[in-house]
Amino acid sequence: MFMKWKNWAPSLLAALTIVCGIFTVSALGDTRNVSEYNLENGMGLGGFDPVAIFPEGGGKPIAGNANLSQNFGGILYFFASEKNRALFSQNPAKYEPTYGGWCAYAMASGAKVMIQPQLYSIHGNRAHYFVSMRAKQNFDRDVAGYEGRADGFWKQISGEVPRQ
Repeated sequence: MFMKWKNWAPSLLAALTIVCGIFTVSALGDTRNVSEYNLENGMGLGGFDPVAIFPEGGGKPIAGNANLSQNFGGILYFFASEKNRALFSQNPAKYEPTYGGWCAYAMASGAKVMIQPQLYSIHGNRAHYFVSMRAKQNFDRDVAGYEGRADGFWKQISGEVPRQ
């Protein structure tokens, strides 16, 4: 009459996985406006590893590997190592680029401009990317001021509150 545990456990596990996945996507969908992100075929950072620029990821920009990818909230990220992918999985919000991956300096001026993933600054847990070295240098001269303006414009166009 009753199915043995080993017979129904896989079905229960699959159902729970689907339900948890639906709630995760729903929760992210409520706070993310991916249509405003700087994406190429759904890929963030032009295929560069978002963890690599942080000290724990090696501290320098590295192109990711398509075989080491992860989709987070509708954005596909590539990673240079399994370690970096695991770090990202533990705290994706820490490693995602600010302002949807647009140039932080341009965002502070009210514009969406492409980036060069090799040009970045880290301020706290925020990774800012730039279109040019000049844009990076200008932004770095007054990080707090430019962040404030960029945060305001990003919230205006995306509806998202930038993480701090």
